[in-house]
Amino acid sequence: MSQSKELQDILSALKDGTKPRALATVIEARGSTYRRAGARLLILEDGSMVGGISGGCLEADICARSEDIAAAGRPAIVTYDHTSDADLVFGLALGCNGVIRILVEPLLQGEIPAYLQAVENSLGSRRPLAVAVVVGCGGDLRHRSGERLWIGADNAIGGELGQSPYAERIVDDARMVLSSGRSELKTYGSGSGELEIFVEAIRPPLALIIFGAGHDAIPLADLAKRLGWDVTVVDGRPAYAARERFPMADAVRLCRADAVANEISLEGAGAAVVMNHNYHHDRAILAHLLHSPVPYIGMLGPRKRTQKMLEELAQDGLSLDEARLGRLHGPVGLDIGAETPEQVALSIIAEILAVSSDRSGAPLKYREAPIHDSRA
Repeated sequence: MSQSKELQDILSALKDGTKPRALATVIEARGSTYRRAGARLLILEDGSMVGGISGGCLEADICARSEDIAAAGRPAIVTYDHTSDADLVFGLALGCNGVIRILVEPLLQGEIPAYLQAVENSLGSRRPLAVAVVVGCGGDLRHRSGERLWIGADNAIGGELGQSPYAERIVDDARMVLSSGRSELKTYGSGSGELEIFVEAIRPPLALIIFGAGHDAIPLADLAKRLGWDVTVVDGRPAYAARERFPMADAVRLCRADAVANEISLEGAGAAVVMNHNYHHDRAILAHLLHSPVPYIGMLGPRKRTQKMLEELAQDGLSLDEARLGRLHGPVGLDIGAETPEQVALSIIAEILAVSSDRSGAPLKYREAPIHDSRA
């Protein structure tokens, strides 16, 4: 599950009136683990759960522990060490060969914490946010687990951790995490004690623009939305660019291909897929996309069709340098033998995810490096 989708689901659950009990957040994951740092699980008072911190093997145990943690009214760190056979004794038998540390925080009076309100605003405005949270404190330092500091893309800072003697250093590290998008554990120490901070990068959902609202665009929009992506569908035909055809999309825009450059904003778009099934419309949109900074451009159709478009655009004076062509994926999608619209959608979504994650899309059994980055 994507981090932004999980956060969206948790925020929705917190606002629907159901009383929450606790929120569990993975703050460190070393070795082979199913979820990485930043994964979350909201535990409701009736024992139901939203999100996930593992493949299903830890949720019940964390749910049981959350009752005592909520009763005590104080956050707690729960550690699962699967590097030995000790977990067999506790009946977990995970066999993942990793270490997971989880911050479990009671949600007192069912209120939405201020930092989650900042997260909600960040996701709504499609701007990144970095959140630093205390997960360990020793010596003479007087910080409590769960104290936070957050900083947005506009450099606005919030949270009680801003009063820490280490605030300046924490803010600097939070800015670095905000820039890199990689969550990290940081330790700040002195003779008076040591402070451990989890600095998390929270990114808005990937924004996908689909140019073309044919029947094959429907499963693509549906699958993208299931991943929590922000989906916009654009078509110049009123019968196709209809909300009832794309109820899952965040936006459906009626726009002719020759007006796309003036009417459709590409700001913040992480991927665009062109699938109008009209050569001239697709070429016009491709020219606009190649001029844009969109990092992934997918072209549906045979390689020769895309190549012909590129040759014509070059004749029209468009410079086709390596930077522009490197963003173009045509034919779009991974080679998985896709035939049906649903299979093609899966192929396209998988390639977008691989490119945005800087992965090859090759089978994992051939990957020599660890499946997960050593950092979140």
